Amino acid sequence: MQNTKPGRAKVILEKVTPETLKQYAPRLAALTTSHIMNHSRSINFLHPFTSQQAIDLFLKVSPFLSLNGPGRVIMWVAKLPPDERNDALQSINMGGEDTGHSEIVGTVQLAFHTSPNGVHRSEVRKLIVDDRYERRGIARALMIELQRVAKEEGSTLCLLDTEAGYAEHFYTKLGWKLIGYVPNYAMTPDGMEKRDAAYMYLEL
Repeated sequence: MQNTKPGRAKVILEKVTPETLKQYAPRLAALTTSHIMNHSRSINFLHPFTSQQAIDLFLKVSPFLSLNGPGRVIMWVAKLPPDERNDALQSINMGGEDTGHSEIVGTVQLAFHTSPNGVHRSEVRKLIVDDRYERRGIARALMIELQRVAKEEGSTLCLLDTEAGYAEHFYTKLGWKLIGYVPNYAMTPDGMEKRDAAYMYLEL
């Protein structure tokens, strides 16, 4: 574990294991569904969907957390420090049930390429911060650690895609460069609109 305090944030970053993922998945699903339900973010699902489907979205990563070579995934959660956990906002799923682990306020995944000629490439996946804790530097803390580890693990090029117009400025401030846009890339949760995706890269 590592204490991280970039800007206003003070969080503890923890690498997720297959064992801890089973415990954390309901909370991570709640983070995700909050963005979908409250902000109509284009994240995987169309209405209607269930809390279990959102949990499964994270659990399917489990086999890749144990790999050491190509195809491995490193996943982090950002937790409030112990002295702030008593004041953590409640985490509930779509059915109104408590998920536990309300101290988790963000997550991100770093995925390494599988092909021999792409072992130098990595990809950012599922950077999600509790929408009630945004603008506290949590996403920045997660990305700084991800970029550090990616370079340490031999990656020289990192890629990501994000909903156009949503987080491009955030990534640009961290040194990422815009490649371009793919029109009509993903549908909104209600299926009524198609949104563009922005593709970006960072040389490490």
